[in-house]
Amino acid sequence: MSKPESVDSRLTRRRMLGRVAQAGVGVALFDLTAAALAACSSSTATPAPAGSQKPSGPLKVALVSEPTSFEPSVEMSKVTLVQTNTMLETLAINGADHVYKPWLAESWNAFSPTRWRLKLKQGVKFQNGEPFNADAVTFSANVWLTTKGQAKGLFNPVFTGAEKVDDYTVDLVTSGPSSILPSSLAFFYVFPPKYYAQVGPDGFGAKPVGTGPWRFAEWTKGVQLRVERNPDYWGPKPLFDEIDFRWAPDASTRVALLETGEVDLIQSVPPALVDRVKQSAKAHVEAVQSLRRIYFQMNLSDGPLSDVRVRRAINYAVDVDSIIAGLFKGQAYRDKGFNDIGLEGYQPDLKPFTYDPAQARKLLADAGYPSGFPVTLWHTVGRYVLDKEAAQAIADQLGKVGINVTLMGLESAAYFSKVNGERVPGINLYSSAPLFMNALSLGLQAFQPGRGSAYDANDKTAAFITAIIGELDAQKRADLYRQFENYVYNDYVPWLWAWHQQDVYGASNRLNWTARSDELMEFTAITLK
Repeated sequence: MSKPESVDSRLTRRRMLGRVAQAGVGVALFDLTAAALAACSSSTATPAPAGSQKPSGPLKVALVSEPTSFEPSVEMSKVTLVQTNTMLETLAINGADHVYKPWLAESWNAFSPTRWRLKLKQGVKFQNGEPFNADAVTFSANVWLTTKGQAKGLFNPVFTGAEKVDDYTVDLVTSGPSSILPSSLAFFYVFPPKYYAQVGPDGFGAKPVGTGPWRFAEWTKGVQLRVERNPDYWGPKPLFDEIDFRWAPDASTRVALLETGEVDLIQSVPPALVDRVKQSAKAHVEAVQSLRRIYFQMNLSDGPLSDVRVRRAINYAVDVDSIIAGLFKGQAYRDKGFNDIGLEGYQPDLKPFTYDPAQARKLLADAGYPSGFPVTLWHTVGRYVLDKEAAQAIADQLGKVGINVTLMGLESAAYFSKVNGERVPGINLYSSAPLFMNALSLGLQAFQPGRGSAYDANDKTAAFITAIIGELDAQKRADLYRQFENYVYNDYVPWLWAWHQQDVYGASNRLNWTARSDELMEFTAITLK
């Protein structure tokens, strides 16, 4: 596989599209921009598969980890959403071009500083027969605002409540102007009120009901999830009557399943196994430069890490470029800041930290740690490409400047339960891929007080978030994004910045399938060769 394109050489087009997506609210207080209005009226039909094609069996997919819940406010990791999205749908949808479009909501309009009016698609039913309507949206809004799951606090800065206007019209109420509300609708999953109220979040997570193209059939824990075609789906019918998901944390196991034809698609082919897939008679590689960033956040209340000089030293002590070149064989690229290419306020001229162990030692000495100090580094095992191996490489490099690392690796579900549920000491591997296409997607995850993943939230980050949400002028908002990012990256330094990964999939030669850069594997548009 060739080395990924440079960050700034691709995506002139994506930058343009990102600006359209980020227009959100216009410069006038009560109007959407023409770009956002165009998005609201654009066609959103999913490409229909060739009607003459008839698959001989289910589509079989091997993923890196098994979910603990299919309730998206409880578990919002992308690997889980790959499965959840077959059954549940959102008010808006992110396209493969990263432009959000209407979906279950056909349009939205800010008609006052504190109200957005949504017009809902009519004639849609949940898979248990409940109607999709304003009651479902207002109920779901309350779920999002009160959840104790991974999405706790995610929507609270975006809207404060929802009110029914008529059966297919809802007002989302905000505390003030909300520039990011339209794009956030692409993560606003809608739940059937009667069923959800009956079973609760745990019951729903075990047996979800949505409006999607497939419906829940069976979850044999530790073995597979099986979904079957929804015969009453409102949109184009997918090709496959059934999808069978299984979970294989070990990469060589996933590749073997693909080689033998036991599965049709696999996630996360590590660099060392890419040639093996390419040489297979039954499969090929699909690769895409990912929006997924890997970073290592620090618990700033944990002794030495409370000193910004120590945090800078950690960034100087790790040779990220050598890890990318050696461990990842060039199939990753340096990260910097927290914005994503093509999104509002993106700064292409930010420079990554240089590898400078002498400077790291000087900063440690200046901070009072000339002999270093011990620290714990928490990491996932098998959730991200080479996560365990990368953590070991970082530990080795930190050891060379006197920072003695104890590694704590956990399987994905246990890891996020631990890291999000507690403020673990030391350093922990974290990652982000935008849930909705604006530059606050990561900001809300990492810097909004009250969220379990926001280790480094403070009053200043909260103030930036509030200011950005309330700023309706696109140029002023972009400047606020830049100020926010410069504060985090240059002054605060709460993370060890690492890399964006390249997503590499293995696909059966019988499939026409294209990978997306946001990790949301699309199954409705698959056709057969």
